[in-house]
Amino acid sequence: MEDLDWELIKEVDKRLASKMIKVDVAIKLDQRAHVPDTLTRIRVLPTVAVVGQSDRVERSSVTGTVLECYIKFLPNPGSLYNNLLTVCKLVKALPDVKMVRVIRVGSRPVTFKGKPILV
Repeated sequence: MEDLDWELIKEVDKRLASKMIKVDVAIKLDQRAHVPDTLTRIRVLPTVAVVGQSDRVERSSVTGTVLECYIKFLPNPGSLYNNLLTVCKLVKALPDVKMVRVIRVGSRPVTFKGKPILV
């Protein structure tokens, strides 16, 4: 193994370019959807670091399954709205996902032009 230049390694900035964003979402799923599989699929999406369930799953034969969870992700350069849309579209593309609604960003309720963000 070759010798490493430890001084050079110490000088490298190890901080992230931007802070992680925590977003609370409500995900509407098919009735037959398996929630643990859905959470695992969200965990492997690009930029996503942490996923957790924040409330009990609501199942209904009429409206389907609603999963409330939080997602922490590393934003790309650009507006917060565009980053939220990007993450929500990635989640929406997963199997059995019908709709994604943003509830909160951090601890603040969020809307866009007075309307909830739905994907």
